[in-house]
Amino acid sequence: MLTSIALVVLMIIHLISWVVYQKHQFLERDLVNSDPQTAYHIHNKGWHKWKGINHLTVYGMLFLGFGFKWMMIFAVLFWAAFDLLVNKIVLKRDWLSVGMTADTDKFIRKVATIIHIKPEYTSLLIKIAILLGVIIIF
Repeated sequence: MLTSIALVVLMIIHLISWVVYQKHQFLERDLVNSDPQTAYHIHNKGWHKWKGINHLTVYGMLFLGFGFKWMMIFAVLFWAAFDLLVNKIVLKRDWLSVGMTADTDKFIRKVATIIHIKPEYTSLLIKIAILLGVIIIF
């Protein structure tokens, strides 16, 4: 019963976060030329925050349904596939391209500097390490 209630709560949060995420994304799009500061500082940050909440609700539902190991495997595979597809289809870049602005991009670039390998390979290495770690430990 508790799992069912948790799933309903997660679905409600998921729905709300999806709607608010879309609101910020559309407002950013509409303001990018007329008011770029508001578009970036309020709406770009806003839709990223709500999209993050949206992802957390999906991971919560996966955790409740399949457990921690499968939730983590899904999360890493989703992250990898998302990056590959956005790079190639949306941004028209190389498959493994690492951007400059997202927090994860900045983190990957810092790690790349520390370990002295290209950011593209660092991103791949981090994802493989997390995936293997989850599979081996759990």
